[in-house]
Amino acid sequence: MTEYNIEKLFDDLLKKKKFDKENSYTSTLLTNKNLLAKKIGEESIEVILEYLDNNKNKIIKESADLLYHLCVIWISADIKPDNVWHELHRRKGISGLEEKKRRLS
Repeated sequence: MTEYNIEKLFDDLLKKKKFDKENSYTSTLLTNKNLLAKKIGEESIEVILEYLDNNKNKIIKESADLLYHLCVIWISADIKPDNVWHELHRRKGISGLEEKKRRLS
């Protein structure tokens, strides 16, 4: 189980892109940008609320939902996990506070 990671999730979901949307929630989301955006907003808020309630088990479940929807957005936007890892690597060694200052200027 520890071998399952976000790249494998992404690959599993990418395969579902071709499925009939009547049989695949992933395909349904990929054909409806507004629904997908709404779902990622909902899942983000649910993670935050469970965090504020200190509910570790629900944080885990809601985080899984959030990661699922994030991967679907990446597929929709033609973004690969490696693109995100590259950006995180680019930021390595840069203070988060410094990074925020750069974005504001």
